[in-house]
Order: sequence, then structure tokens, then C-alpha cells
Amino acid sequence: NEGLAENVRALTPQFEAGMARLAENPNIGEWRGKGLMGALEAVKDKATRTPFPGHLSVSERIANACTDQGLICRPLGQSIVLAPPFIITPAQMDEMFTRLEAALDKVFAEVA
Repeated sequence: NEGLAENVRALTPQFEAGMARLAENPNIGEWRGKGLMGALEAVKDKATRTPFPGHLSVSERIANACTDQGLICRPLGQSIVLAPPFIITPAQMDEMFTRLEAALDKVFAEVA
């Protein structure tokens, strides 16, 4: 036990706030998660929650754009899953969300 559970408990509010902020994007239908694991659902239309056409591979494109930013995330259906390590620091979490936001902006500009 190296304080990992305590770190998760301490950083969960920051993680949830970052996810909620990204969910304000017009192409994010919702976010869901627990602790330091969460997913953002990409949608073509937020009001109707209409998904992007499958041939656009939006979640894969977001994951690839994240990789280009030095961030690893997992595409899953129309969603992007984040599961940062339990040793993440507050500054690293801010950096994670900055990189994810840049990837989202890039991909949504291409497909929306």
C-alpha cells in the first residue's frame, strides 16, 4: 500500500470536473465514470444524441490524435475511455485533459 487508494480518492473530483468540462463540447453526448476511469461519448448531434456514422471511425481517430499528443486512451464504440494511472499527479491530470481536448478539437473539426 503506497497511498494509491488515497491518491485516487483525492484526485477523483479533479478527474470528474475535467470530464464534465469536456462534456460541454457540442460533440460529446455525455460522460460517465467512476473514480479515475471514465468515458466520453462522441456524437454528431448533442441535442438528439445522434452518433457519427460508423465509417468515420471517430473514436479511433480521437485515440490516434491522442497518441499524437502523447496520451493513450482506448476507443470503445462511439466512446473514448480514460483510465489514468493511480500515481497521476494533479499537474499531470491537467496536462492529460489539455492533450485530450486538443485531440477532440482536431477530430471534431475534421468530421463535424
